[in-house]
Amino acid sequence: MAVLLIRLPYLIGSEPLIYETNWLLIGEALNSGKDLYKDLVSPIAPLAGWIYMVIEFIFGKSILVLHILSLLLVTYQFSLFNNIMLRNKAYNENSYIPALIYALMMFTFYDFFTFSPALISLTFILLVLDNIYLRIENKLQDATILKTGIYMGLAVLFYLPSIFFLIATLLSFALLTSLVLRRYLLFIYGFSFPIIGTLIYFYWKDGLTSLYSQWINFNIFHSIDPILDFQSIFIIAIFPTIIFVFALYKTFSASRFTNYQVRVQQVMFIMFLAACGSWWFSEQQAPFELLVFIPSFSFFIIHFVFQIKRRIRAEIFSIGFSIIIISITYTIFYQNSPICSYGDFNKLKKQESIYEKVINGKSTMILGGQTSNYAGAEKIATRYYHPQLSQVLLEEMTEKERLIALFDDIQKNEPEVILDFTGFFQKNHQELNFTKVSYQQKSTNFYVRNTNKDKIK
Repeated sequence: MAVLLIRLPYLIGSEPLIYETNWLLIGEALNSGKDLYKDLVSPIAPLAGWIYMVIEFIFGKSILVLHILSLLLVTYQFSLFNNIMLRNKAYNENSYIPALIYALMMFTFYDFFTFSPALISLTFILLVLDNIYLRIENKLQDATILKTGIYMGLAVLFYLPSIFFLIATLLSFALLTSLVLRRYLLFIYGFSFPIIGTLIYFYWKDGLTSLYSQWINFNIFHSIDPILDFQSIFIIAIFPTIIFVFALYKTFSASRFTNYQVRVQQVMFIMFLAACGSWWFSEQQAPFELLVFIPSFSFFIIHFVFQIKRRIRAEIFSIGFSIIIISITYTIFYQNSPICSYGDFNKLKKQESIYEKVINGKSTMILGGQTSNYAGAEKIATRYYHPQLSQVLLEEMTEKERLIALFDDIQKNEPEVILDFTGFFQKNHQELNFTKVSYQQKSTNFYVRNTNKDKIK
């Protein structure tokens, strides 16, 4: 209830973020009969695309639903985190402080409040973490090892940068436990099971090559400009990072922990390194992708709280920490403080477009620009949805191949409106001798389908 009350101002007064609009547009396109990757160019992870398809099918393009689902999932996560820490005796005290700190860390920035692929993936990473602790205590059975691999595979299928936590899990098993080869193979088999199932599905749909080029190759070998600059990210992360670094020092310099607790701390530090890799590897380096740091940050900050000898000081720290975290978040959200001038946080919000009225209710093709421009369109009438990825795919083609690809795409989808921010359509307009439709140029970037659909002679 407390989490709901604190989030209530955001639930009531928030504007759509550009990636929230993007996720629901992908869901809408998939519900219209398009196949992910094959008919819709996007670097989104397959399970993430399908979960947004289900959400859009049931609730429509409701941003509020994303916030409510996030609230439910975060509630489960901090309850799970608290249970993991208590059951595995990670601390010298038993209390609800782990749940409190974890929940507070979820208020670090307001885009943590949405139902993102990183948030979904983090749930499976927590389940993996629980099983690593069980392995340290030699309580892990073969079936649980298999499930651990499956959890890790699902985490990657929701959010590809989670692959670094696979490496962290293997390192934790190798350095801190005595896992035999058979159990390593079980873990790898469990990890491979959902991955192979997904690959088989896309092979059946004749989209395996597209899955590789768009989801794996693009995310690994290409990068796009970060959605926020380093200064903005610094403002968001500076306070919890300072507390984390200090807590890390206090934890590793203390000497009153059991051998098991020291191993647990080492696992969490490895998870912190995995989070660094995941952030570096992330597609947009958006604030919500910092979510992967929350388990490790929370773990060590909790240790710091428990090391404060006087209870009253611990309570003062917890209250002060809560107030500062929540205040920074809502100060940035409402932009009512000088701190907001050091970051351009409006980039996260869907901006009004001068083409919004002419696009509204029409099937639309946009070359370049932002995906959020499709928000008012009747449907996405093109395969080339994601601008940066589409540009990469088109640039890999020869000029003739690009011409054929664009011709086939327009012939198949017959968009009513074309917005071309790349200049490609304008350059090749005369050569694109369409047989089903024709287009009239209204401005430099703007084309409208002619009402006369007779074949062009």
